[in-house]
Amino acid sequence: MNNLDASIVALLKRNARMSVTQMSHELGVSRVTIDSHIKKMESSGVITGYTVTLGAEEFRHNVSGWILINVSANEEEDIISQMIAMSEISRLYTTNGRWDLAAEIQTSTLEAFDVAISRLRQIPGIKETDTSLLLSARIG
Repeated sequence: MNNLDASIVALLKRNARMSVTQMSHELGVSRVTIDSHIKKMESSGVITGYTVTLGAEEFRHNVSGWILINVSANEEEDIISQMIAMSEISRLYTTNGRWDLAAEIQTSTLEAFDVAISRLRQIPGIKETDTSLLLSARIG
């Protein structure tokens, strides 16, 4: 990734819906150049998708939290596959240290959050969990 690619990615992080025309004005290069760089980054896997970022008001109407998870040896991939199928899980990471996985859970109510955690804990191979609710967003 070169400097122009990094600048394009920075603009897209700020606004994934920014037009190629607007990017070309901000970066001082042609629309064709911007478009070709974006297509190259998409085809090479640098850009794998575009997303929606919810505002603080929408965040207030949802219950979000992180759950840290320890799993049995050699069962991590099966557990991950089952977790990916859970619509309440919005992010899932493998980690090092005390915990094997970290997942963000988002639901509309505390009751739905509780049900999601209960379902997750029933997945065979999950040994231990630690859950923290997210209270407010301070950045992003």
